[in-house]
Amino acid sequence: MAEILETAIADRSKLHVHGAMAIPNIVAFLTSGTPWSPAAAMGASLASRHGSVLTGCFIDPILRDFSVSDIESTIPTLAQDDVLFDTPSATDFIAFARRNDVAETNWAVVQADVEDAITQLAAWHDLAVVESSMMEVHELLTFLTHLLWSCRLPCILLPKLCTDLPPFERIVVGWNGSPQAIRAIHAAMPFLLDAKEVWILDGTDENGEGHAGIPKFDPCRFLGQHGVTAHQHRFDSDVGIVGGALIWEAQQLRADLFVLGAFSHSRLRERVAGGVFRCMLENAKIPMLLQH
Repeated sequence: MAEILETAIADRSKLHVHGAMAIPNIVAFLTSGTPWSPAAAMGASLASRHGSVLTGCFIDPILRDFSVSDIESTIPTLAQDDVLFDTPSATDFIAFARRNDVAETNWAVVQADVEDAITQLAAWHDLAVVESSMMEVHELLTFLTHLLWSCRLPCILLPKLCTDLPPFERIVVGWNGSPQAIRAIHAAMPFLLDAKEVWILDGTDENGEGHAGIPKFDPCRFLGQHGVTAHQHRFDSDVGIVGGALIWEAQQLRADLFVLGAFSHSRLRERVAGGVFRCMLENAKIPMLLQH
C-alpha cells in the first residue's frame, strides 16, 4: 500500500524568482530521511529554482529489487476529492521542503507494487530524480527502463557521490542525431537556458546524408532560437568504448550535467548488453539527464 500526502504552503511569492523555465512537477525517489538522501537535496534545489511542486517518494528497501512484478498496485487512483493520507515521515519532509524554499509538496511511501506506483507517479510529473545507489546496477537498469521507456518520464540520475546542486553551469549534450537525443535536449531546456556554457558532443556520421524527406534537426540552431549559445565538438570513438570516452570528454569540459538520450537500441538489447547506457550508469561522476 502506498500513502500520499499533499501539502500546500500559502506563501507562493518565491515561485519563479530566478526567471528560469518552469518544471511544474518533480518527483524525487528517496533512500533515506532525516538526514535526507541526495535525491531529496537535488529535488528541493530544482523545485525551489524552477517553481515546482516536489513529490518525495520513499520506496521500501525490500522492494528495490524492481524485477518483482507480481504484487498489487500501491498507489490508488485519486478520488473522494483527492483526499490523501498522512504518514510518519510526511511531517519531516514538509519541514525539509520549507527550509529549502519549496512552496508545495506531496509525499508518497511505496510498500508494494513498485512498477504500478512508478507508472502512476510518472503520469503527473515532468521530471524524476533518481539515485544510482538506490539499487544494484541490474535492478537500476530495469527501474530506469520502466521509468524512461514505458513511462517516458525524463530523469536526472545522480552519481554515487553527489554533492553539487544546481544551477548547472556547464552542460554537455551527447548528440548522435537520434530522436532520443532530440527529446533529451527538449527535456533539458530549463537547465540549458540557465547554463553559462553548453557543449554539443557531436558523434554523428560526418558522411551521413540522413533520411530524405525527414526534417533535419540541428541542435545548435535549435538552441540558438531559444537564446542558448552552444559550442559543437566533434566526437569520434569506436562504439565499443564510446561510453567511457563520453565520460572522459565531459570531464575535460568540466561539465556538471550530462544530457543523454537513453536506449538508442531496442530495450531488450540494452538490458542484455548494457551498451553505452550501462557504461554511463556505472561510471559517470556527474548527474545525467536522461530521456528516451
